[in-house]
Amino acid sequence: MNGQKKKIAFLATGGTIASVPGPEGLRPAFTEKEMLELVPGLSELADIEGRLIMNIDSSNMQPEDWVTIAREVERILSEFDGVVVSHGTDTMAYTSAALTYMLTYLKKPVVLTGAQKSIGEENSDAGKNLMDSFRVAASGRPGVFVVFDGRIIFGDRAAKMKSRSFDAFHSVNAPLAGRVAGGGVEWDQEALAAEGRRISQVWDVLAQKAGVSREAAAGRPVVLCGQPDPRVLLVKLYPGIEPEVLLLAKEKGYHSVLIESFGAGGVTFRHPRNLLPAIRELIDSGITVAVTTQVPFEGVDLTLYEVGRKALEAGAISTGTDTREAALVKLMLKCL
Repeated sequence: MNGQKKKIAFLATGGTIASVPGPEGLRPAFTEKEMLELVPGLSELADIEGRLIMNIDSSNMQPEDWVTIAREVERILSEFDGVVVSHGTDTMAYTSAALTYMLTYLKKPVVLTGAQKSIGEENSDAGKNLMDSFRVAASGRPGVFVVFDGRIIFGDRAAKMKSRSFDAFHSVNAPLAGRVAGGGVEWDQEALAAEGRRISQVWDVLAQKAGVSREAAAGRPVVLCGQPDPRVLLVKLYPGIEPEVLLLAKEKGYHSVLIESFGAGGVTFRHPRNLLPAIRELIDSGITVAVTTQVPFEGVDLTLYEVGRKALEAGAISTGTDTREAALVKLMLKCL
């Protein structure tokens, strides 16, 4: 092993980046070894060891799979300088948010990436995204990041905004952590400091939930919370929605409801479809009700309009500037 190179683990999970044509459409098939061989320049960046954790379309990704990925990162992190996880783009924002909160008090980089075209296709973005990701993983900067089209995005700020274009992922309500350009990594130090403080607060909540002090938690294995509870009902408001939709959470045994409100936090309270009594009933029965927004950027402020304040007074929780994906994951981990 070249002592000047960082030792980076490559964990493959499937997705478009690993897909090949099949009788029913594209399906993941490339192994981690085959993907590494298709980007020979990677060997110049780091000493890489790969493992195929799963080979699935990310539409089939489940919360239990987040645990599998997090536990594998936890298992190998002491032996490597960083980790790159290849992942399908459709649910990568959920996985990156989950890893951001599950891999607490990280001291090394964990980077997620994927592609809009298979690594086996001509003019694919896979090779560039992998090269960029290994550069970020070899940088030593701790944290969970999504690297895509040269952008370095904090793991719980990433959202997929385009279904086909190479610049599919954007940073929501936070600056980029940095960029990969000219073969180098450029970090935004101010953004790193601000987002680091914010994420640390979530880690502290998880440490408290685990019954340990921050100091003790920082010295423990990185996964403090490894059992997400997926019984969260996500409800997108639309004109005409009936309160009974929210009450399905109580009927079906969900522990939380995430409401995608209108605008800055608008929740319908006009007769005959006033949602407030249903929200109160859910909260009185012990179900958490949180409010996010259907608008991609700038977040929720339930104090701004009457239609938000009434929801707040009814007991709903604002998710602030969290992405929908991050808010949902927080509810699953019960740290909102």
